[in-house]
Amino acid sequence: MIRITRKWAYVNGFRAYKIFIDGVYHGKIKNGKTEEFEVENGRHTVCAKMDWVGSPDLIVEVNDSVVELEVGNTMDDAAELVAWPAYVTIWKDKYLFLIEKGALDAPQEGESKQ
Repeated sequence: MIRITRKWAYVNGFRAYKIFIDGVYHGKIKNGKTEEFEVENGRHTVCAKMDWVGSPDLIVEVNDSVVELEVGNTMDDAAELVAWPAYVTIWKDKYLFLIEKGALDAPQEGESKQ
């Protein structure tokens, strides 16, 4: 199972993100909500989209446990005012982020967590 949490945010808060797993639409996730998607064990490619913008593909390995992901907008409210043209044209596949929960806190390869 893949569980995706969308952090509450003001930016695009009224818009639902579409979730695609292995290129197939699996449902929507609304602002501040968590949704679960049943998938078979194995490797899967997950991405989120909103109109023509979205997240980079994320490859996850699903075993008999739940894979926890987080999705959101890469821009905060202030950044959107100046950066949105680049994010909806050049970086349209980076407008949203999709990460495994705890990935930002996890040590990078070769580092130790202190």
